[in-house]
Amino acid sequence: MMDRPEPFRLEANFNVEQLQAFLAYCEQVGASDVVFQTGDAVWGEIKGRQIALTPPARTIKDGEIKTLMAVAFGAELIGVIKGGNDADRPYRFVIGNATSRYRVNIASAQIGDAEDGLSITMRAIPESPPPLVWHKLPAVIEENLFQPRGLVLICGPTGSGKTTLMSSFYAHTSETNGDAKILLYEDPIEFLFAKVKNTGPKIRQMQIGKNIPSFARGIRNAMRCKPMLIGIGEARDAETIGSLIEAALTGHGAYGTMHTESVSETISRAIQVFPADQHSAIASKIIGALRLIVVQILVPTQDGGRVAVREYLYFDNEIKREMSDTPYTQWGGYLRRLVAVKKQDMTTGLRELMERGLIDEKVFRRYAGESNA
Repeated sequence: MMDRPEPFRLEANFNVEQLQAFLAYCEQVGASDVVFQTGDAVWGEIKGRQIALTPPARTIKDGEIKTLMAVAFGAELIGVIKGGNDADRPYRFVIGNATSRYRVNIASAQIGDAEDGLSITMRAIPESPPPLVWHKLPAVIEENLFQPRGLVLICGPTGSGKTTLMSSFYAHTSETNGDAKILLYEDPIEFLFAKVKNTGPKIRQMQIGKNIPSFARGIRNAMRCKPMLIGIGEARDAETIGSLIEAALTGHGAYGTMHTESVSETISRAIQVFPADQHSAIASKIIGALRLIVVQILVPTQDGGRVAVREYLYFDNEIKREMSDTPYTQWGGYLRRLVAVKKQDMTTGLRELMERGLIDEKVFRRYAGESNA
């Protein structure tokens, strides 16, 4: 079981220096997604588990959150939140030689008996991504992740490590391929690449809403700059997915993420976001563009940590020919059978972890979707 850290004694009506000292403590104990909310202790996620970071009796008052908002983001933000809007903001501070960065979401909500409560969620953003070898990728993924022409989709739920994996890949490519010109479009910018030992051009990152209005516009911007790889934060609408496919079909490596749970669901979702009369045409384009789909989740291990499990498929010419000869409405069943036969499905990955003693049977059944019957 995971050891719980000693709670931090956060002073009443804390100031910005005390906030930063508390956040430094959160980093030391490995907490991410730190939540301040009215009438509650401060909570943080450590290895996928919710841990109280302040003593239970030390609850956060509404006035403390308002002060925090005003000091960190400006007093005008309080009116925005009280007007029924949420807000996303970056937060950055330096202590000594260490820089801390956060993605912050602020909203009002019913919290316990507080009808007009406030909530601030601060997600820690590491300065640099881990090396690619840290991810321990299966050989099929490692050998095919670099695609200078074609579409690569990295998928999974929120908090499954999609951005971390992609950022490690971009850094690795920039360090090992002097011809790699990499343009990224993110919302928000998370990992920085200042410490990457580039062998070619430095990685360029653009913030949606600040440097460019949308992911789709970002892809069009990239195609004017003759990049090798184009990366976007999320492919979730027809305009963005269509632009990503066109980039892949016109000779670029096009990388995006999606919130899907399997290889088959990923392709189905990509088609379904388009109007029904365009499904057949877009399915045909997807076959031409697609190279690799990786779906990743993080599951709790018996020692209190988390481990990645992946479902994946490299779309070689044989698979593409089979899909071309099959109505797109039947692709789901074909792909589910194929990843199972290749032992590249999520259930096989979970079973291997259970056989190695990393996860227990309860976790296996929960994430494999199997009942206890």
